[in-house]
Amino acid sequence: MVVNIPSVSWNEVSNEWILLTAAGITLFSLFQAWLASFIIYGEVKALKKVFPATHNLIRSHIDYLMMASLLGTVYFSCLFLSVRLPAVVVVLICLGAIYNPLGFMFKAVSPSIGHDGSRKTKVGVLAGFLPATIGFGYSMAAIIMALLG
Repeated sequence: MVVNIPSVSWNEVSNEWILLTAAGITLFSLFQAWLASFIIYGEVKALKKVFPATHNLIRSHIDYLMMASLLGTVYFSCLFLSVRLPAVVVVLICLGAIYNPLGFMFKAVSPSIGHDGSRKTKVGVLAGFLPATIGFGYSMAAIIMALLG
């Protein structure tokens, strides 16, 4: 079976943005893996100064790979089932997949970030989870509905 995948249009939000985001964050994750490798195995001290909490860099790397896998699952499931997601859902799922692992990247640079204990910080961090939750939640519900007919 040959599937014709249309190219991404910058003028119109489409499901293809999901696959483009997956490819982009996979490339970024590979970059992070090399950074972590240079810090841990190459013992590059200048990088260790920039990323003192290297374990959080690795967390971000793994989280981005997980998000890319989830995005690929959503994209190809929607393609197979002929599900067109609303533009707002596509934007939310893409932003959520980029934003969620980014917190670990920030914590790799500044381990204390997000731990000031204030209600504002806690609400801000929790609100940051909403785009991915809404985007993936809607997508999975749409896939389930398509499968159940």
